Amino acid sequence: MKNDLIVVVGSMLSLDDKKLFENIKDSRVALLSVLEDLPLMEKVEFFSRYEAGSEEGVVAILAKELLKDIEIPLGDKQYFDELDEGYISAETNIGEEEVEELHAMIQEATAPIIIFGKDIFLNSRIKNISKFINLISKYSGIEVKCLGTLEQTDDSLLEEVEELDSFDGTVIFEYNSNEDNNLLVGSPQFGVAAKVQDGQMVVVENQNREFKLDKKLKGTIALMANEVNENSYRFKVVKITKREVQ
Repeated sequence: MKNDLIVVVGSMLSLDDKKLFENIKDSRVALLSVLEDLPLMEKVEFFSRYEAGSEEGVVAILAKELLKDIEIPLGDKQYFDELDEGYISAETNIGEEEVEELHAMIQEATAPIIIFGKDIFLNSRIKNISKFINLISKYSGIEVKCLGTLEQTDDSLLEEVEELDSFDGTVIFEYNSNEDNNLLVGSPQFGVAAKVQDGQMVVVENQNREFKLDKKLKGTIALMANEVNENSYRFKVVKITKREVQ
């Protein structure tokens, strides 16, 4: 791939697009995601973890930063001038300094590309997110690739970023796979939060699973391979109970 900096936003590329994942492994990579993409992390020079469900806010503050010194339509400029990025930054867990650092990396690159991933397009606010992405694509001069379909948008003004849904409690990332579909894989932090130990049998979503501790993972979201609706948002709050031993 000709791009010397790959910015991935909202994707587990090792799961979502294996061919693209293989193509970018020799490039510099920056990743904004809810979770680490473990097979990719050794190539990641910049990683920022955002809150599950906050993709609209993440793309909004990214668009504001990337377009701040560029001439854009007056209505959109006024929108970004009034955007409370301090509040959105706190809600999404993406720091304003982190966005500025990422912007500096993009400016230093010769041919950067931003890849907007599957989690962006499964968010219920994709119509407004599409407006932000279209502005970045049209005015920033940065190549944009989308791993999903942008909503058709008119020239109406951008909408306010919607208040973030609560993801309090035990959260899983549920994805389609025929491998490891008898496991629930989580970090030490998740084990503490869910009060489960490595090798313990649990019940999740009415399914019996074995909890597998992975010390490479961070945060309090576990991975759960399953047969899932491809059009459903992949992070969800679940109840985890210990399976009774017969």
